[in-house]
Amino acid sequence: MDIDRYIVVSLEKIIINIDQCYGHRDDDHQETINEHIQLCTKYLKEIFKLKKLDSILKSFNISLGKGLSDEGKEMFNKLFFNTITFHDTGKINPVFQNDKMNNPVMNYLNPPKNLESDHSKLSAYIYLGHYLNKLKELKKSDRKILKTIAYINAFVISRHHSKIDDFRTRFIDKFDNDDELEKRIIDWVNSDEFTQLFNDSFSFTPLKLKGRNNLFEELRKQNINKQIDLYVYVRFLYSLLVFCDYYATSEFYGDNRNNVMLKDADFSEIMELYDNSELVTKIRKNDVGKEKINGLRTKIFLEAERNLLENIDKNIFYLEAPTGSGKSNTALNLSLRLIENDDSLNKIVYVYPFNTLVEQNLASLNKIFGNSKAMNNIAVVNSTTPLKKDEDENFSGEYQKALLDRQFLTYPIILTTHVGLFDTFFGNNRESAFGLCQYANSVIVLDEIQNYRIEIWNEIIIFLKEFAKILNLKIVIMSATLPDLELLTDDRSNSVSLITNPQEYFLNPIFKDRVKTDYSLINVENTEESLLNHVLEMNKLKKKIMIEFIVRKSAEKFYRQLKEIELDCEVLFISGFDSVLEREKIISTVKTSKHLILVATQVIEAGVDIDMDIGYKDISKLDSEEQFMGRINRSCKEDGKGIVYFFNLNKATNIYKGDERVAQKNLTLFNDDMKKVLLKKNFNYYYQKLLKTLANRAKKPEEKNVPNFFRESVACLDYQAVSKRMELILDTRDRVTIFLGRTVINIDGEEFDGKDIWNQYVDLLKNNEMDYAKKVYELSVVKSMMNYFMYQVIKKNQFDFKEQVGDIYYIENGDDYILDGKLNTALFETEDELFI
Repeated sequence: MDIDRYIVVSLEKIIINIDQCYGHRDDDHQETINEHIQLCTKYLKEIFKLKKLDSILKSFNISLGKGLSDEGKEMFNKLFFNTITFHDTGKINPVFQNDKMNNPVMNYLNPPKNLESDHSKLSAYIYLGHYLNKLKELKKSDRKILKTIAYINAFVISRHHSKIDDFRTRFIDKFDNDDELEKRIIDWVNSDEFTQLFNDSFSFTPLKLKGRNNLFEELRKQNINKQIDLYVYVRFLYSLLVFCDYYATSEFYGDNRNNVMLKDADFSEIMELYDNSELVTKIRKNDVGKEKINGLRTKIFLEAERNLLENIDKNIFYLEAPTGSGKSNTALNLSLRLIENDDSLNKIVYVYPFNTLVEQNLASLNKIFGNSKAMNNIAVVNSTTPLKKDEDENFSGEYQKALLDRQFLTYPIILTTHVGLFDTFFGNNRESAFGLCQYANSVIVLDEIQNYRIEIWNEIIIFLKEFAKILNLKIVIMSATLPDLELLTDDRSNSVSLITNPQEYFLNPIFKDRVKTDYSLINVENTEESLLNHVLEMNKLKKKIMIEFIVRKSAEKFYRQLKEIELDCEVLFISGFDSVLEREKIISTVKTSKHLILVATQVIEAGVDIDMDIGYKDISKLDSEEQFMGRINRSCKEDGKGIVYFFNLNKATNIYKGDERVAQKNLTLFNDDMKKVLLKKNFNYYYQKLLKTLANRAKKPEEKNVPNFFRESVACLDYQAVSKRMELILDTRDRVTIFLGRTVINIDGEEFDGKDIWNQYVDLLKNNEMDYAKKVYELSVVKSMMNYFMYQVIKKNQFDFKEQVGDIYYIENGDDYILDGKLNTALFETEDELFI
């Protein structure tokens, strides 16, 4: 796409003295607004070329500009691209020039007092004034469509230094307070046509009350797909604008002006290494053992690949296969095949429910790609991993690049969490949407989607399908317990199941009989005592035993009981209360030991790569029961030798409030039909019942139903309301983070001094002389080590601390809060405490 043909606006002909106004300055030099816009345009062209965004803009044009003439379609593109051109024109504001730029060139003007040094709102008004004038040249039907687009683009400009928030309250309704500003604009422009637009009789029509209501009524009338397209369009344009602005600004301030450059994603080495790896070579030769589990893994691998290639035009791919069937490797192959067979795709994003699974899968990728340069293309993007910087570079520009790479997700392969993905798609913080333009033309693998909050399953699949369509995403959704989310939509045409008959594999004795179930502990009178006696008896077999509770207090109480008994094996406890280091040590010990007892909360369920012999689990959700069983006899070493005993201690309805999977008792193991489902792995039967309930609930005539949500929040661009609705984790407890000053040793024997690391953190925060990008990079490194010492506790708890920095409380005598190598939670007790 020739972007230059659309960016033909001469700002000097429109705005008085803009060529003498500065956009940025530092100690030795200044940058004019025009120079900044030129840099922004440079990065706009680069990202459009490298990310192949032409097709994305065309999709938006077709969807949002339906009915436009050819001339109208051209204007749609002009409106889009010149959002970048006009975004900083408001820096002509005399207050901004004088106070921020030390430039008196505009002092002869007298701006309204309520403008202060703000430039974003003024930029939006100048953009609107220019293009509402240009729209007069088009026919009426085009004007009606494009006027709305112009207001929406101006909204994006007005918010480019803040979070997007709500279109109406944060932008449209603000015009009531800006009549004086509208009139003053004519003092700042050169264009006669522009000046005429802002004469005394003008107001930003249709923004009188009646016009506003009509505007939002038109938005509500659109079909749900178009409502989502407009929602995505705003986030996409915002992401693109901020991307160009940040990169251009970084080039101006950076020590190495030419360093901040975008790089094309090259998957050739990754594909070559993967396709020539020992495992894949054996799979292709069908030389991995036909009789046992590897033979089934090979069959699943090849069937999924074949169905993918036959349906390459689809956007949503479902991969349902048993635990231990090699889904992670199959998903990696599917991702690379999609990249290989679709030239428009240029990024792979793997999304997991927990940070522990992110790290686990990074380690798996490291085994495949080793020390090759391919690993430089793979990055973890979460709150616990330091920024990725090329080790052979040490100049300031490299810190800047590392920071920008993280903020804008520029890596070819990303591993992140569900929370990270949803923050990019739906989050309402300023940084949330930064990376959305990078997600376009990507492959996204969603692992363990059943962990998403069930109350929003309807919204999730509706959003995902339209996101995939408008942004050209290929989404692979995989799980051993995969709900048929298509039952919640009206259109199955753009999706495909990669395993034609999953039951063929689930019912194979290798998987089906891998673990037996026993329900004898469900109806015992004294559950805790009976459970303890049963575990002690089974421990005589000298096997690896795991007991999962759904309430942390119950789990810790049981752990303490076991620790008081003289046993011939190690007893461990894992929960969401553990530090990163503690979890690493526990998982490492479990993997290498042949005889131990592990007490756990729900953190152990989904995808954690451990292999136990005997399991005990408190009844909760049926898919959770299957996920737990996936940690037992995981590698199918001895068919039929794994066993799980279910018990009933804590009420699941108190923990999973509002979750139909436990609210309906007939969907749990209290119902014999569900025991049969678990035995025969017929989760389709289970999910059909569950999804029917969700579909009916979504259509109930109430304020919070799904159609109303899309009509009132999504269509009207209320980003705050959408963000709140789409939160994956609802937790009303107010938590704080504590940092324990103590010394710990990691699994490699390396010692970490918490007091020293805390002092490094505080010193970095106080250092105002360090280059900003380097400071952020160094902080990311220190913060990754801080995770070894940090825990979350309920805010209302009382505890002594030496100092508070931000929302982190530093406790110097950290060892006083540790019992048996773990945080002594008795010192932080609250009612109904649960850490997952």
